[in-house]
Amino acid sequence: MRIGIAWLAYRSNTFAMTPGKLSARWGEDPKPALNWLRSMLEPLAQRLGLELATLCEVQSAGGSVSTAEFLAFLQQFDETLDRTKPIDALLLHTSGTLVVDGMSGDLLLLQHLRQHNPTLPIAVLVDHVAQLPPDIANVTPLILGPHRWPPRDRSQRLERALDLLRQWASGRIQPSLAVLRLPLIFPLAVQRTDIPPFDRLFRKLATWEAHSNVLAVSVLGGFPYADVTYAGASIIVVTNGDQKLGHAIAHELGQELLELRHSIHWPTLTIEEAIHRAMTAPDHPVVILDTGDAPEAGAPGEGTAALWAALDLGARGTIVSGIVDPEAVEIAHRAGPGATIELELGGKHDHRHGYPIPVRGVVRRIGAGFYRRRSPLAPEQPVDAGPSVWLELEGRYHARVDVIVTSHPIPFDDPELLFSLGLSPHRASVLVLKSALDVFAWCHDSRLWKSNSFPREVIQALTPGISTTDLSFFTFRQLPRPIWPLDEL
Repeated sequence: MRIGIAWLAYRSNTFAMTPGKLSARWGEDPKPALNWLRSMLEPLAQRLGLELATLCEVQSAGGSVSTAEFLAFLQQFDETLDRTKPIDALLLHTSGTLVVDGMSGDLLLLQHLRQHNPTLPIAVLVDHVAQLPPDIANVTPLILGPHRWPPRDRSQRLERALDLLRQWASGRIQPSLAVLRLPLIFPLAVQRTDIPPFDRLFRKLATWEAHSNVLAVSVLGGFPYADVTYAGASIIVVTNGDQKLGHAIAHELGQELLELRHSIHWPTLTIEEAIHRAMTAPDHPVVILDTGDAPEAGAPGEGTAALWAALDLGARGTIVSGIVDPEAVEIAHRAGPGATIELELGGKHDHRHGYPIPVRGVVRRIGAGFYRRRSPLAPEQPVDAGPSVWLELEGRYHARVDVIVTSHPIPFDDPELLFSLGLSPHRASVLVLKSALDVFAWCHDSRLWKSNSFPREVIQALTPGISTTDLSFFTFRQLPRPIWPLDEL
């Protein structure tokens, strides 16, 4: 059986100032070293006796996508699909948060595919932040998500999705979908299943999936950074033709999720408090997350709040990864390694994340900014940060802070960016990363950290920006109300 794979993991933050771009890799990458998607999927396909054909890969985040941009993507998608056919089924892995001029891009894509391929079995594996519009149930009955937040179980869920799709395409099962939308929406930083209260969720989901007539059960936390009419958390249950059972399971899990909201652990420390706590901690290293300016949630990555606090408080042995500032990168590249430079860093375009700050320091290393990810969310995925630099900056009270500056926003949760510029995170007492959640996919695993001195503590700091946990920061115009935590239920 031949199955097409489309990877559309773009997250739309409708509060971003810059329109989104669907920069895609199409078809099979001719360079084996870069074909990370096939490397991840091939073992799954071999176990299931499947042949896989990669259609496209989009892995980024940013603003809402324009209709013109999306239509151009659809045209290329159709051309690639035609070249790939024949296929027996299609698996679409999507973030579930793609927004096209206020509409669900995921739904638009699925409707387009269904219109042109009315009998093709299509399965959808969504991210834990997915927001599903009601009409999506009319397009395909086979939708599932991860059990862990962040989704470090992605490989296992991909295998389950492929197995269910194989059984559906061969007529062995008849998927039936039940969706329960809830008046809840969780900031990205609190969507964690490694701590209470959500740590109990994945065990319960696994128990339900062991039921003979249940194919997949998923809980989705929603994405408050996409201001859309269909926003919110949801429960999705796929059964083998037993929709009544699916609705019963969804109702039970929905009631539990409503109760769990009262036990959520919210980040409480400001960035200044977090840095002071990290500097005085008895054990190191300590990781601090700049949650308000997380590129994984569509933020620009140019915020200066964390860097300013580190320089102002006299931090030493501290790494900040990173700041997006192509102008600063160009200045550093012209000066060359070893040069002392003074410049305005960060905050050039979106002052909601902080203003440019005057800095002085030494250019330690310049590089192309190309590396492959270590995180289990996308192992060996190639990332291009554009020309990048490692600067050693000086601040008050003899502060010495190493900062990575890139030309493009990229997943700053991954330590491989530091290694690519010759900077080892193991040498730091404090490591500040622009990430709200995805760091938790790897940071407590010494095998992935490649050192026994892996982080002793991870602090999610409150910082300004369009991925903040403080939802009062935003002016919502489309969000369905009432919805918690903005409203009492």
